[in-house]
This record gives sequence, C-alpha cells and structure tokens, in this order.
Amino acid sequence: MGDKSSVILEDCLKRIEELGIKHVRFEFYDLNFVARSKTFPSRHFRKFVNSGIEYPALLFAFDTKGNLVKAVDFIKRTYFSNMVAYPDLSTFAVLPWVKDTARVFISAPTVDDGGVLTIDPRSIALEQLKALEKRGMSLLSSFELEFTLLNGKTGTRVDEEMNCCSTLRLARHQEFFNMVSEHLYKAGVDIERVEAEGEKTVYELPTTPVFGIQSADMASTVRTGLKEMASQNGFTATFIAKPFEDSVVLAAHLNYSLWTLNGKTSLLNDSSRPFGLSEMGEHWIAGILYHIPALSALLSPTVNCRHPRKSEEFNPSNATWGIDNRTCAVRIKPRGPHGVYIEHRAISSTSNPYIGIAAIIAAGLDGIDRKLPLPKPVPTNKHAADETSVPAETKSIPKDIESALQCLTEDEVLRDVFGPDFINAFKTIKLHEKETLLLHCNEKCNDAFKWVREFFMEYI
Repeated sequence: MGDKSSVILEDCLKRIEELGIKHVRFEFYDLNFVARSKTFPSRHFRKFVNSGIEYPALLFAFDTKGNLVKAVDFIKRTYFSNMVAYPDLSTFAVLPWVKDTARVFISAPTVDDGGVLTIDPRSIALEQLKALEKRGMSLLSSFELEFTLLNGKTGTRVDEEMNCCSTLRLARHQEFFNMVSEHLYKAGVDIERVEAEGEKTVYELPTTPVFGIQSADMASTVRTGLKEMASQNGFTATFIAKPFEDSVVLAAHLNYSLWTLNGKTSLLNDSSRPFGLSEMGEHWIAGILYHIPALSALLSPTVNCRHPRKSEEFNPSNATWGIDNRTCAVRIKPRGPHGVYIEHRAISSTSNPYIGIAAIIAAGLDGIDRKLPLPKPVPTNKHAADETSVPAETKSIPKDIESALQCLTEDEVLRDVFGPDFINAFKTIKLHEKETLLLHCNEKCNDAFKWVREFFMEYI
C-alpha cells in the first residue's frame, strides 16, 4: 500500500474510532444496478482493506431477484470462483440512516486464479475515465434521478396528482424529503434540489456536478440510501422505469461536460462556432448519436423500459440532438455556471450509472477519433418525433430489448470497451428477464406490470 493510501486508511480508522462506527459495508453494484455487499465489524476494517474481500463471481450472473442465470458463459470458465475486490478508500462514508455503520465502495477485477474477469461496472468506468485522462480530458457530470414513491404497505401511489413543481404537493412529504437530503449530504452526496415531476407520485433528486467516478458513486448512494430511508419511514421508493400501465418511462438523465485535467477550461465551449460548440464537442456528440442504438441496450436495460411510448412524452425515440430541446436524445444546454453542457436524455432510471458513464465516454471518444460529422439539430420548437424536422437517415432507438441487445452485440467499439464476458452476461441476463416475463404472462396472468412490480420493486 502506497504512502497516500496509508494516510487515507489511517484517516478512515480515525473516523471509525471517533464516531463510534461499529460496522462497515464493502459494497458494489452488479450488472442490474443491484447493491451487493458484505458488512464487517469495524475492528476488521484494516485487515480486509489490505487483503481484499472475496465475492462469488457468479453474483455478476444473477438477475435482479438474485436468481443465477446459468447460461452466462463466464460461469463455465471460472467454475464458480471467487473474485477478489479491493476498496476505494476515498469513498468511505458514514451512513446516517444506518446506526453506527459506514460504507466503502469496492471494485472487483480479479478472480482467485489471478485471471482478469472484465465485468465489474465500476472498474470498467474507471478504465474509461483513464482513457479520457490520457487525452488530457476530464468529465464533470451529474445524474437526475427520477423515482416513484409508494405506500409501503399497500404498494399504491402516495398521490394521484400530476401537478409539476407544485409546492403543496411536495409539502405533503416535505419532512421525509428534508431528512433524505440531510442524510445524503452527511454521507457525501450533495442533492441540488427535490422536485415533484409532472407524473403521478414521481419525484426527482438531481445531484451536483462532480468530476470523475464520484457522480456515479453519488447516484449509487442515492439509489440505495433512498430505498432504505423510504422503507424505514413507511414508504417504498422504486426506480422501476414504468411500474404502472399509465406511468411514463422514468429517466435518470446524465448531465455532463468535458474539461481540461485541471478542471479550469471547458472543452465543449467555443463561442465563435455555430451553437457555441467546439469542433471536438461536435465530433463527440456525433459519436454519441452514431452509437445510440447500441447505447440504448445499456442505458435502457430492461424490457420494462420499452413499453409503447406516447408521442407527447419527452422520452426520445431516435438519435437526435437539439439546443434546449428535451424531445431529443441529446439536449445541449448553452448556459449555466459550467457553460455549455450535454444532457443525455435517452437513459432510464433503472440503468447502472457506472455503465452509463463508461458507454458515453466510449461513444464520444469514437466520434472524436473518426471526426464524425454532426448532423443538423432538431429546431428548439419542433418535436424530434416529427419526421419533417429530423435529418434523413437518422437512426431509431430500438423498440424492443432483443433488437437493442443485437445492436450492442454488433457495435465493435462498445463490445471492445466492455469485453466479451460483460457483453455475454448482460445480454443473457436481459433475455432471461424477458423470457421470465413471457412465462408469467402465459402461465399466471396477462398483467405485465404486476410482474414488473413483483420482479423489480424490492431491489430497483
């Protein structure tokens, strides 16, 4: 362990002693964005920081409910070996909503025989952030996390209103949301605001922009922390994309911009060019648009994300971009304290933020490397679903999970970044979930949304 790591470790041990921390979670997120962890007495913290934590590799072959999907290829090769995971001590945080407990995120790149299993989403995201760094670039990003708040006992919505940003609507649960915001802040997550969305019992918690992997770490803390706090206070919070038939598809928009390594100069801004975008920024966005069909498999990863969409909804259906046009997949915001930034809107609330960051970087860098031309934007006052306002040969976002996964399989850039083990496991698990839904509808009842709530509600 290096000198810097030793200093951080001693600081963590000091906080454990001073704050009376008795337990520490070592936590990671699987391919379905389900939090998985082991909790150790804090007296063993130093030992496991140095030795690493062993986890069964098969956890990355689980579906959302924890069922092993045996058809995943790497299971046959690893013979159910353990993975050795090491903590990122910079993520050490005390969890105010869990008594005397702290948490540290871990990454798991190796298996017992010393081989590398490229499948841990956080490790893959870190590698893509390193690829940016080698080019003298850094990522400033944040997530807007939409969720549905339900009655914890009945599973019904806590309100039936669709009054967007209503003060009185939010005030009914203000005490709960205030507590969530305060607890998350103490755990290292700065929430920008809480707001009521224009959908029944849907709310949004955007995080503040931060550099590097921290934005995905913050989104992960929000996801699990909110669900825990909701359960403790008589609610159920769920990030299911579409929990009810009359719901819209919930999003987790990724807002980001590109900067120099010192974080002082924007690499997207160029006021002398059209739209205020730098040449590099135009190529980056073109890369995102080029890869959108494959990106959609990773960013809208469940069959539930792809129920038929109404034309008036703001969920994008094609590879379009526009200046402050929220009907497009990529929305450029040319203002704010951080200058020009990008909002990636074609992303579901069920998606894994580590996967999202890795995929976006890979697609954007490909656009820069190949100097892909940026197509014309959809005018701000036009809907991206209007074919007369969209450039010819604009790619569509696949309407079903099978087509999206096929696009991912055929996308050489994303396939190389995520690796064969990840691609096979991800694809196999998602097709398994689709088959499970069809079996439920055929054998039990034809209510797909009942299955969605039963299958995803507890962990998503």
